[in-house]
Amino acid sequence: CHLHAFRALALVLKTENRASTLLPNFHTRSSSDQSMAPTNVPGLLFVYAEPGSRVTDTEFDAWVDEHVPRRMTIPGFQYTTVWTAADGKTPSRLGAYDVTTSAVFADEAYTSLARTLSDHEKDVMSRLAASDRRIYDALPSPIDAEPLPPAPAHDVHAPGPFLLILEIQVPAELEEDFNKWYTEEHIPLLSKVPGWRRSRRFILREAGPAKIASTATEKAPSLPPRFLTLHEWESPAGFESEAMVKARNTPWATRIKESADTWEVRLFKAGKSWAGTGQSSS
Repeated sequence: CHLHAFRALALVLKTENRASTLLPNFHTRSSSDQSMAPTNVPGLLFVYAEPGSRVTDTEFDAWVDEHVPRRMTIPGFQYTTVWTAADGKTPSRLGAYDVTTSAVFADEAYTSLARTLSDHEKDVMSRLAASDRRIYDALPSPIDAEPLPPAPAHDVHAPGPFLLILEIQVPAELEEDFNKWYTEEHIPLLSKVPGWRRSRRFILREAGPAKIASTATEKAPSLPPRFLTLHEWESPAGFESEAMVKARNTPWATRIKESADTWEVRLFKAGKSWAGTGQSSS
């Protein structure tokens, strides 16, 4: 089954999973960090949410059907998919918004949305058990590397249907080696695993605010891991294949995992998708 395949993968990968309830996070990257981040590359709005006991699935889905389409009319918003956890963990929902550039989040068309929320949106959002909003910039391929195209079966209008998420933090002095490993070895090997659709990498631009349930244990706020990878799969069945075992157990992969400060893994299944203005929806 899908959950069994994911657990088999997680047992091999080095994981330092977060507690089931999100930690409070009101930090953003410093202004100097933000000035260094490119704005001419694709961006990603990445939002974890947990309905909890106070919001039913029906209420959450109705809120999503109101909340997401308002954003898809904004120039620069390309595609959005809402995902549901397939690993039994929380947060159990994820909204991933692809944008032409993270600069759109500074535009009045987007910033004004917070001031024009409907009463229904405010009500549901106030009752969510947890939410965690981040903005990422896409990591382009090195100049001397050819970007690996998605698998022929990939369709931007029908993402997934499974999404394997890795949030990784490595020491600053190892980032160059870490990025080379992903580009030169890991993703090319993953592309040979049955069921692989595509892999994309991002770097954290901004994080917060986050909300946690009032009963959660209070801990010091912290930024999410710096690097985010999104692997789309036709099925988790390939996670137990010989090709996957090879991809995750090379000497280079072992060295990277052993040196990482954080290596968090999640698995989600695709729900509803939307296309932005000027895009054809499915």
